[in-house]
Amino acid sequence: MPCKITLIGAGSVVFAKTLIGDILQFPELSDAHICLMDISPARLKVADIMMKKIVAKLGVKARVESTSDQRKAIKGAKYVICTVQVGGYQPSTRRDFDIPKKYGLEQTIADTLGVGGVFRGLRTIPVINSIAQDIADHAHPDCLFLNYSNPMAMNCWAVDEGVGIPHVGLCHSVFGTAMMLASHAGLPYEDVSYLVAGVNHMAFFLKFQYRGQDAYPLLFKVLEDPERNYELVRYEMMRRTGYFVTESSEHQSEYLPYFIHHGKKVIDKFCIPIDEYLRRCEAIISTWQQTEDTLLGKDRDIDVSPQSHEYGSYIIHSRETDTLRTVYGNVPNDGLIDNLTQGCCVEVPCQVDATGLNPLKIGALPEQLAALCMTNVNVQRLTVEAALTKKREHIYHAVMADPHASSTLTLDQIWSMCDELIEAHQKDGYLGEFAPTIKDTGRSYAGVGDRVIAKVKTKGEQLHKAGNKFTVIVEVENPGEKDISVPLLLSSSNPQLKLEKSKLKIAVKRRATAKVQIQAKVLEVIEEPVKLQLDTDDSNVLAIGNKLLPRRLLEKADDGLSHFKLQLAGFDAAVGSLKRTDKHLEVRMRITDSDIKPNEAAPHKGSVVELFFASEDKPVIKQVFAIPGKKSGVQLVYRGHNKIPGASVTAKRSKIDYSFTAKIPLSEIGVAKKGPFLFDVLCTLSALGDAHSGGRCSLGNNFGSFLKTEHYHQVNP
Repeated sequence: MPCKITLIGAGSVVFAKTLIGDILQFPELSDAHICLMDISPARLKVADIMMKKIVAKLGVKARVESTSDQRKAIKGAKYVICTVQVGGYQPSTRRDFDIPKKYGLEQTIADTLGVGGVFRGLRTIPVINSIAQDIADHAHPDCLFLNYSNPMAMNCWAVDEGVGIPHVGLCHSVFGTAMMLASHAGLPYEDVSYLVAGVNHMAFFLKFQYRGQDAYPLLFKVLEDPERNYELVRYEMMRRTGYFVTESSEHQSEYLPYFIHHGKKVIDKFCIPIDEYLRRCEAIISTWQQTEDTLLGKDRDIDVSPQSHEYGSYIIHSRETDTLRTVYGNVPNDGLIDNLTQGCCVEVPCQVDATGLNPLKIGALPEQLAALCMTNVNVQRLTVEAALTKKREHIYHAVMADPHASSTLTLDQIWSMCDELIEAHQKDGYLGEFAPTIKDTGRSYAGVGDRVIAKVKTKGEQLHKAGNKFTVIVEVENPGEKDISVPLLLSSSNPQLKLEKSKLKIAVKRRATAKVQIQAKVLEVIEEPVKLQLDTDDSNVLAIGNKLLPRRLLEKADDGLSHFKLQLAGFDAAVGSLKRTDKHLEVRMRITDSDIKPNEAAPHKGSVVELFFASEDKPVIKQVFAIPGKKSGVQLVYRGHNKIPGASVTAKRSKIDYSFTAKIPLSEIGVAKKGPFLFDVLCTLSALGDAHSGGRCSLGNNFGSFLKTEHYHQVNP
């Protein structure tokens, strides 16, 4: 019984003519049932007339039918060939070139990798997978899906992961490059053999042989030719990696970070044709009428060329006749290449006969080649993830990982460019909806941006005083578009802290914040930290409690000093001591800042020590800045740069730290000659010693709360 062979995207008439012409020239396939499908009625009509003329010209018994119904075209088919281009030259390809160009990103072909490849993949994968699903549901049980549509690796990976039917991606780059290299080396193609492996358009000739001998020396001779003005990028990459790659120099130049983004000088040196795909498309469009006349044989019989080297017809013939052949196909990496991601789409030799398509195990690629392939695989993986999960964040991640885009654009530019491309393609109707992200981030809005946040804050707490009352504030922020009511349970880890209310239900308007105030009372002096726990049964509420710290006493040591230490990210950042005399408070500190960068205009934004003092009974806070000089010394001032009357300071520094001793009149900082006072200190460092970045650290860990004295340390030196 004749097998049914369906061509989807038959409007690609030039390629369709080659594929179907190849198939019908095999006597065993000459009675095939050829079904043509395309969404363009005009193009489909041309394809239908053309195919029937080919059948007549060849004198074969094949039957040709045409339909715009995809499911009807696939029903009962044993082979489905796909050549679709979603969105066409206008508007989609123009979008993929014009919008990135606004951001300074130049491209050559933009159909496989890079931002153009990513968005072509996002448009194509849903269509490819709808074809694959129809094959799974309606085609012949032994149907093989042959895909010619780019981006090849992304499309095939998505078919394997999203549907899981037997499929192979076919490309002319392997045999085309092999013929080209034979010509460059001056060898008869029939005497050349080769082994190629990698990913589509980034596969490498692991072996290039003439009658069993290594012929790479001839290619390196070509490399040395000073008159050579062809394939400059590919030969340059062979020079650097030791192996020749399968796809053209114009493709390679945008898959790698070494060429286009370095500017006109490098572009000219390697003869890189910017916007090359646009030129080709415009040439094809301008000559379409002439091409149509030629294809239809308007003034004469149609010409049918001899069988081409395209793999499609040979795969079908081998399966139908049990003729063993080796072809190169893009297939899932099921242990075929050890040092590429399992499950990704790889291009390897495949033996095909009546048992089907059988990929050959390669083992490990040379490590430098695997590393280059993985820069492509990373982008492919993220694009497939975006297309299958509809998570918008992975669109940004894919472009962010692309070697050319990441070496040309800032992260802000990548995000803006992707936003503009998404909006444009969606407006054109060629890109579906994606789950939103938090603005200007790579994180999904769902589960993060829409999460309700409930926090416990306090005001006026003093745990060291029995009978003290203070306010606990429960604040709920609702980022969503609906009014909500949040159930919460507030509890204390210490029974000596009595809460006026524990069960809460807080109503919050859309995109608003609500607060509830609760009175708390200290029954007895509390000397250990207290946890205020906030709980909820609502899974979309992030409930954050608080930790109340009683005042800690900085006691006098045997040396007569009260010592303290500050840590940053778990490492010692500063040490110091306090000593009170009749008239002065002496502050000694050593700060491990190895890259001192003071900011005299805004001291808190540069390297600085901020000292805070207050009387226990009259907590008026006095703030003193100790600002290291750019080269030496330390300046002691109030906020506003006013000098402190009667204060003195000495300082020294090394390449790893600086230290100072400050003597400050007690009267200037509100500290009595005897009795306890309150103290806190904050340090800002540019670099923590010799191995860590800087930051801010505080004795009381109460950043942003220095206008309150509740958690200051109590000093009685």
